[in-house]
Amino acid sequence: MPNVCGRLTVGLMLPAAANTDDGQVDTARLLETAGRAEAAGFDGVYVGDHLLHPRPLLEALITLAAVAATTKRVDIGTCVMLAALRQPLWLARQLGTLACFAPGRLRIGIGVGGEYKLEFEAIGVPLAERGQRVAEILRLVKGLLSGEPIPGLGEGATKARIEPVPRHPVPFLLAGWKEVALERAAALADGWIGYLLSAESFARRRHFLQQRRAELGGAPFITGMLLPVHLDRRLEGAQLRAAEAWGRITENGVTFPPRLFVAGPPAAIVEQLHRYWEAGCSEMVLSLVDQGVGFLDQLDLLATEVLPRLRGFAGNA
Repeated sequence: MPNVCGRLTVGLMLPAAANTDDGQVDTARLLETAGRAEAAGFDGVYVGDHLLHPRPLLEALITLAAVAATTKRVDIGTCVMLAALRQPLWLARQLGTLACFAPGRLRIGIGVGGEYKLEFEAIGVPLAERGQRVAEILRLVKGLLSGEPIPGLGEGATKARIEPVPRHPVPFLLAGWKEVALERAAALADGWIGYLLSAESFARRRHFLQQRRAELGGAPFITGMLLPVHLDRRLEGAQLRAAEAWGRITENGVTFPPRLFVAGPPAAIVEQLHRYWEAGCSEMVLSLVDQGVGFLDQLDLLATEVLPRLRGFAGNA
């Protein structure tokens, strides 16, 4: 089944969490990764977002500000932000300011989270309300970033706005694989980003999204995947090793089937990613599962032996 998207966008997750070997956060490594990714031709660089995490983790938007200051071309963004944990007016102010420092380069992925329940408890957001809260915050933030006045302040406050307004629209992509999350994405977002789904599962959800988007009369819609990747010279057992390494990164007690990980020698990586391309995946955000001392070596292999071949997919040459 040929992909009809025309072009593949390839992004890279930055190592914003502590090194899995020494337990230390390395800001220099993160900025070096962003620079190498830009030089190699990646389209975007992204960070995750948590208030509380089992391992030390840099705050997403402050980290992106540093990345914006040290890059020129590459897109920057979250993949994904837990917007339910954030105050929407301050979030709009932060995103509007960040967009000024990276005009036309800011892209925000948003998820509902929930795997770390303690961070929701700490901020006072009931887990059961996080999906509804994400929808409400996204509507409000999108409106504020387009210049709408702050609602609920009365007739005398019609000029109360979040300014400056970004010169370029900030795309928002929603995550989640359940039907309610897909409905939310089709209705409110500019795209959808899947996570740990097979190419077949991705294709089914993409079809649902396209149908709902058409019914709602929405604009063209991005469909992509966040894909954990492990370059391993040994193909046998590579996906299992990748799944085990991912567990050391997340430390959330959730075990995912090894078949959902992209792993093996470069040629096998390209073959596995091509299945997502054939399923209609127009955006891939690659997350290296080796977050230890081998991270930069993995990045070099990805940049030299995988990325050029992804550019050979239809419409990317």
